[in-house]
Amino acid sequence: MGKFLKLALGAAVVGAGVKIYKMPNKERADMFSRNFVKAISKFSNGLPEPVVNSDSEEVATAQQNELICEATKNSKWVLGYAQKSILPDDILTKEYCIGGVTRFPARFPKGVLDDIRVRAICLGTTDGSLAVFAVVDCIGLSNRCIKIIRQRLADFMQENNISSVNISSTHTHSSIDTMGIWGRIIEVFRNNRKVLIKGEGELMNSCDEEYMEFLYGKVIEAVKEAVADKSEGKLFKAYMGSSSEKYVSEDATLKERGIKGYVWDRREPNDCSCQLLRLRFQPTDKSKKETVLVNFSAHPYINSMSEEGKGTGENISGDFVYSLCEYLESAGNNAIFFNGAVAAIYPTRLYADVYTFENQAKAVGNELGRITLAMTKTNDEIYKDELLSPEKYEASSVIFADRVSSYRTWVEKKGEEVIEEIELEPAIKLKTKEVPIKVGNPIFELISKVRVGNYTVAKSDNKQYESVTEIGVLELGNKLKIAFIPGEIEPDIISGSDTLKKEYSFSGEDFSEPALKDVLEYEDLTVFGLTNDAMGYIIPDNDFSMMFLGSNKLMQKLFGNHYLEIFSFGKETASTLVKAFKELK
Repeated sequence: MGKFLKLALGAAVVGAGVKIYKMPNKERADMFSRNFVKAISKFSNGLPEPVVNSDSEEVATAQQNELICEATKNSKWVLGYAQKSILPDDILTKEYCIGGVTRFPARFPKGVLDDIRVRAICLGTTDGSLAVFAVVDCIGLSNRCIKIIRQRLADFMQENNISSVNISSTHTHSSIDTMGIWGRIIEVFRNNRKVLIKGEGELMNSCDEEYMEFLYGKVIEAVKEAVADKSEGKLFKAYMGSSSEKYVSEDATLKERGIKGYVWDRREPNDCSCQLLRLRFQPTDKSKKETVLVNFSAHPYINSMSEEGKGTGENISGDFVYSLCEYLESAGNNAIFFNGAVAAIYPTRLYADVYTFENQAKAVGNELGRITLAMTKTNDEIYKDELLSPEKYEASSVIFADRVSSYRTWVEKKGEEVIEEIELEPAIKLKTKEVPIKVGNPIFELISKVRVGNYTVAKSDNKQYESVTEIGVLELGNKLKIAFIPGEIEPDIISGSDTLKKEYSFSGEDFSEPALKDVLEYEDLTVFGLTNDAMGYIIPDNDFSMMFLGSNKLMQKLFGNHYLEIFSFGKETASTLVKAFKELK
């Protein structure tokens, strides 16, 4: 895809044919964007339109039912947990492509740093039906893949009073490609274009179909085991941090600051969420483990990078998610992680001057795991706890002989503040909604035409390219509201921060819709990102520009940082989704 984009972008430059340096930024970018779209569109000429088989599994999906169950005098929470490895036995003997970083030739695993897994919970109350939530250590699963899994679980759902199955991706960049856009793209593109034009030969699939079948099977196993594991208990919420980190001062309270300093935003105007949400299920049966659910926003990308002496980016890894869950498990818990509003949000690479990428990822997961448990404890309790003590942690590595850990700094800055843990009454509301999305990005039109990737894009009755995605809203105990987002959303769309305002946007105009937290009328709104779809980046319409020629200083000056738009369905995606949430709430 990288060479293909360079060719198209080069054509856009040639097509411009003017002195670009003297033009206003927006006018320059708009002109290049038009030429870029034209250049990409030329690759589609002569190709037949994609056809969606109405009888296929991804269309004949199991119904997602609305789940509403209010608390009663005798009702209790019900939760079950399971996890399964999704690492195939032949990982080092078969050429599996690694998803997340575009390289030519494609990346194939040369080692395994840690495991990749699917983790699942079922959640409900003793008075109602269940909802299932599974999270897969992969770059993403399209809505098409989610529907296949639901269809195969249809009978099980009916037999076990399950209203809803929801599947998220951790978005690790060092797992097996489940989207089909990081493998042998050029080879598949050339072959399929030839087959489609000449009508001879066989179409190739850019996604490993055998692995996808293996993955579907493991997800289904985990779901069934989670349901079989269900037991009664209590559910508790602990929450800290702001959805807009940029305006949180260093001397702010822990409740406001959250995990500020552990995450950062590479897209201007550089704002992100420093929220961390913890849900803790305490089973009535004391012989069973507690289950800890963690949610914050950060790309698990560290082990995908390549730098001499640091790492090759050619190893399978769950990245910081593996270490986060491993730490929580070492404390006697079941663990599951849901990523958040993750558009261009990355974890701070801890101790990058001395640590390899592998150890940086471990440090991020390890410290955020400690913070997850420490947030509701006093500092006296933290220092006395073998697993939480900063001193014990620092004693585990020689690098802390002459430096203080970021975790110790967080604990000391926390001081005597303790985040309150609130018991949630056993009440659950869950609504999901399918949303048609206009696909204005010619790249997605093209890959759909040549059958590249696991996306379903086709022309609608009005001759417009469209895909179908899905949103959702989950309410727990009338004290927590979570939005299900079908991709990588710009955090400002949630918080209402800078890019929604004309003075910070590319277009010089305000975003046409209110912030999602205002639409859903919940100030501390949290997000489960890449849930029930992985449709790419979701950028505010008013800050959208389909133009990217690199990230060096000159390109930044001429066009700004608009890399994300290349992998977005189009300019109207964000406003379309916000409007759909208005109808869903």
